[in-house]
Amino acid sequence: MEVRADLAHLAGDAAASCELWMAAVDARLARQQAPDDTEVETAVDRAHHQWQHVRDAARARALGPRLVALRRRVPGQRPGATEAVQRRLELLHTLQQALTTGR
Repeated sequence: MEVRADLAHLAGDAAASCELWMAAVDARLARQQAPDDTEVETAVDRAHHQWQHVRDAARARALGPRLVALRRRVPGQRPGATEAVQRRLELLHTLQQALTTGR
């Protein structure tokens, strides 16, 4: 799964890479790896990084809540990472509302 995530990244498909990295995190946690395990944290960091490069706002909005949930379980070593995802997700929703209402 992680190899597929890297391949999606190399192909320029940040959304698919993000999804695959999140699936890798889910699989690692399901195998009872600890949330503070380096490999788990690295996978969440990579999912987060790829999500930041998703240019399709609708797709980023769709992926955001799952990433927030994973960040809450696996905050990683970067302080404020969960809050950063939440802020961008809120901004994406605000922009969508502005475009919808014409404001």
